[in-house]
Amino acid sequence: MRVINTMDIAVFCITQNGAALAQKIAAESKADLHVKSGVIPLNKGRMKVHTFDSLSAHTAEVFNQYGGLVFVMSLGIVNRVIAPLMKSKLEDPAVVTIDEAGRFTISTLSGHEGGANALTYLVSSITGAQPVVTTATDSLRIYTCGVGCVKGAKKEAITAAITEGCKKAGITTDNLRLLASAWVKKDEQGLIDAAAALHLYIRFIPKWMIDMYYETNTTAAKSDMVFRSIGVYGVSEPSAALSGSSSTIVLPKTIFDGITIAIARETLFPGHAVPEPEPPPAAGSGHILVLGGTTEGVNMGYELLHDGQDFLVTCVTEYGFNLFKEKFGDRAVLENFTTPDSLKRFIKKHAITKIIDCTHPYAELITPLAKAVATELKLVYESKVRDTEFDNEFNYDKLCYVSSLPQVIDKILALKVKRPLFTTGSKELGFVRPLAQKGGVEVFVRVLPFEHSIKSALEADVNAANIIAMQGPFTTELNAATIRQFAIDCLVTKKTGKEGGFYEKVNAAIDCGVHLIVVER
Repeated sequence: MRVINTMDIAVFCITQNGAALAQKIAAESKADLHVKSGVIPLNKGRMKVHTFDSLSAHTAEVFNQYGGLVFVMSLGIVNRVIAPLMKSKLEDPAVVTIDEAGRFTISTLSGHEGGANALTYLVSSITGAQPVVTTATDSLRIYTCGVGCVKGAKKEAITAAITEGCKKAGITTDNLRLLASAWVKKDEQGLIDAAAALHLYIRFIPKWMIDMYYETNTTAAKSDMVFRSIGVYGVSEPSAALSGSSSTIVLPKTIFDGITIAIARETLFPGHAVPEPEPPPAAGSGHILVLGGTTEGVNMGYELLHDGQDFLVTCVTEYGFNLFKEKFGDRAVLENFTTPDSLKRFIKKHAITKIIDCTHPYAELITPLAKAVATELKLVYESKVRDTEFDNEFNYDKLCYVSSLPQVIDKILALKVKRPLFTTGSKELGFVRPLAQKGGVEVFVRVLPFEHSIKSALEADVNAANIIAMQGPFTTELNAATIRQFAIDCLVTKKTGKEGGFYEKVNAAIDCGVHLIVVER
């Protein structure tokens, strides 16, 4: 799920009727305002205002300049304007539509991947419009959680309170569609961090909506203390109820260590089958644990989905977890099993009866650990670890093999290589300093384009200009272009097999005539 920076949003309007609402959204989200020529903004303030004659032409010009686009107009107009510009859910910006009357704000394009769902809730928080999110993993969840907290409340305390509140309501946090709180909490960092930790959207309810809630619900519990503090009689219950459709409070306002929680359940149209919360799985129920984080893990997940199997798929990095959550929803779990006990606890908690190992071939800890635990607990163990054996022979005199990264140092020094490119990841970069000190070698590394990967490279003394931060897959041509652009004279890779792009790296090295050092498992 892409996070939309509030400084990376554009708001569009084409009529005078929509101008006031567009300005309100732009002002509170710190967005740029784009208005049709002749539509006069009431008060520009500090916002950037752009004018245009043709909505279609102007949208095409700026479509990829923003992370999020908010259109204050009819959905039909928006659909016709953006249709020719759409490429894929991984590339397109988030698009949200809100009608000029401010009744509904609709996630229109790139809901999960592009961040339109999150942007929908942001616009809803500003305007009070009913958010319309139709992605399956969201629409099938019918519980909302209202949260009230003191200023400066910590994420850990808030998440613990939400978890306990869900237990009292007979559900888990996986059954929640979103969190909600009052407008005054929109900058409460602990609450924002708690929503992120639980992988939930958050909506902030405007004051006028909470006022109306208490006017129409005369028997609702009121707090004079809360009223004296923020001007309304409560936060958690009205927030929970107002953030859903035809909602009923199933957990009244309950306090957990100073955090106030209320949970509501939506009532949808009669006859609509919405899954009730599942009870904890009984022993022997046949749950499958997929040790994932790889392409093989994705393929296995889709196969199990197709077969209607019950499974969980684990990832050890937040990046991998977010990708798997987009594909498999609540079946994705962020877990790193480092000891037999940690894996046993997970197996017992989720009644696992089968382990399918789809981990990376160089993840040397988890595979023997999983095999040993499966044997001890008499579980089925199935290996889908990528085969890294060659399926053809390379007749190349500049190709050599080593068994570990430290051996790469000796090989590079012996070959008198000066500009090696390492494609072995960001976790093991201890070779950089020895190469620079012993042979004056200028090391290049290719890592994933994430902050922690780049930080690891910088901390290992890799020159910033020598860090190539890119996301694969990489073709032979792209690998060769990289080698030529940076005048690389040696490519270092692990033997990661077909799925890991191994052959594309080998072929690029051969095409460019550079040394190739392969680290075998």
